[in-house]
Amino acid sequence: MDFDFEFEPLEPAPTRTEEECDKEIWQPRWKCFCCQDTGKIQPLLVQRVIPKYNYDRDRLPVCQVCSKGRDWLHLKDEGIIDTRISFDTCRKLDIMAREEWKRTTLQWFEVAQKRVEEGTTEIAQKQNLRSRSRTQAEVALAQHKHSLARGDWEEIKEEEEIEDELRE
Repeated sequence: MDFDFEFEPLEPAPTRTEEECDKEIWQPRWKCFCCQDTGKIQPLLVQRVIPKYNYDRDRLPVCQVCSKGRDWLHLKDEGIIDTRISFDTCRKLDIMAREEWKRTTLQWFEVAQKRVEEGTTEIAQKQNLRSRSRTQAEVALAQHKHSLARGDWEEIKEEEEIEDELRE
């Protein structure tokens, strides 16, 4: 059977704007890092306590730190949730997740900062009228001329003296 259907393409319907997603990188929308305000402990955190944990197979561990875990207690009799992870363990998982969040945001910040620096350098090079970068001597001379222009009058040598020193 060969079907030849054509569908009218639809635009995506995001639940959050990109601005909200970008903001979340720096400031999460949740309060509890153990469950991210879902009431269920995050699977990667569960694996630290239950090493062979399988999200698709095993019961869902419920967070004991925040009140969101109580929303799942009605499923206890159904055998769907796992309440064995204690408050102290959940608290430790929350602290670990917070530290991981800090490290991750620091890495994201460093990457973003590097991109900005690279972009700024690229723009500056495109706008630069010089065909090559300044040598160390040229940088020193330019800094000296800038200090003269700013009025840094302490122990200013004459331009000729500096140029002679740079040539040596």
